[in-house]
Amino acid sequence: MKSGRILPILFGCVAAVSLTAHAQPQPNAQWRATEATLFDLIQNGYGIVAVTSVAARSSGLPEDTYVLQKTNSLYRCVETRSAEASSIRSTAPIRCAELVKPYTD
Repeated sequence: MKSGRILPILFGCVAAVSLTAHAQPQPNAQWRATEATLFDLIQNGYGIVAVTSVAARSSGLPEDTYVLQKTNSLYRCVETRSAEASSIRSTAPIRCAELVKPYTD
């Protein structure tokens, strides 16, 4: 896998980290929520190509974003962690979204 192909996509992923769990698709949206889980994607041959960790804008809680790729298909999965250092459980389910071609109405 060549990192030159992943780098531009990765910057786009990091810039578009926020995705609400039940949001309706917006015109020109590049991410579509999916029912696939992080486990499902790994089992289907997707590999983790990047991980970022930042504080969520809405809550300030630590948020990890996993970027997964298989050939020309890309997903991101976001996990919000508890603020307590001793807690390893997520405060919310991991949300995954697929990179899609933007559409217009």
